[in-house]
Amino acid sequence: MHRIINRDFLAGLLCLVIAALVLLQAYAYDMGTLRNMGPGYLPRFLGISLAGLGAITMVFSAKTATAFPVLNYRALVCITVGIIAFALLMRPAGLFLATIALVYICGLSERRFRPVKLGALALALCVMSYLIFILGLNMPIRLFPWSF
Repeated sequence: MHRIINRDFLAGLLCLVIAALVLLQAYAYDMGTLRNMGPGYLPRFLGISLAGLGAITMVFSAKTATAFPVLNYRALVCITVGIIAFALLMRPAGLFLATIALVYICGLSERRFRPVKLGALALALCVMSYLIFILGLNMPIRLFPWSF
C-alpha cells in the first residue's frame, strides 16, 4: 500500500499554510513596481516562493512514502529549553554568554556530548553574531554582562 500522507507531505502542507498566512498579511501593503518596490513586494515574493517550494515538496513526497519516525523527546525538550534560555539570558548576560548557553543546552540533545566541538561551534556563532548584528546591522545588543 502506498501512503500519501507522510512527513514530507506534511512539511509541504505546513509550508503552504505559512505561505498563505504571509500572503494574506502582505496584501495589506502596497506592492509598488519592480523599479520602486513597496513594503509588500518582498513578503509577496517570499510567500509565493514558499508556496511553490511547499507544492514541490508535496509532489515529491509520494516517492518517499515512509512511516513516521519516532519522536525524539530529548531533542525536543533540549532545543526548546535552549531557545527559552537564550531569550531569557539575552538581556542580562549578553549575546556571547546567551549564545554559548544555547549551544551547550541544545548539545545535550545528542547522545554523545562533545564539549570541545560545541565550544568551537559556540565561538564561531558568537563571532558571526557579532559581525552580522553589531558591526553589520549596527544593532544595540549587549555583548557581555559588563558592557554598556
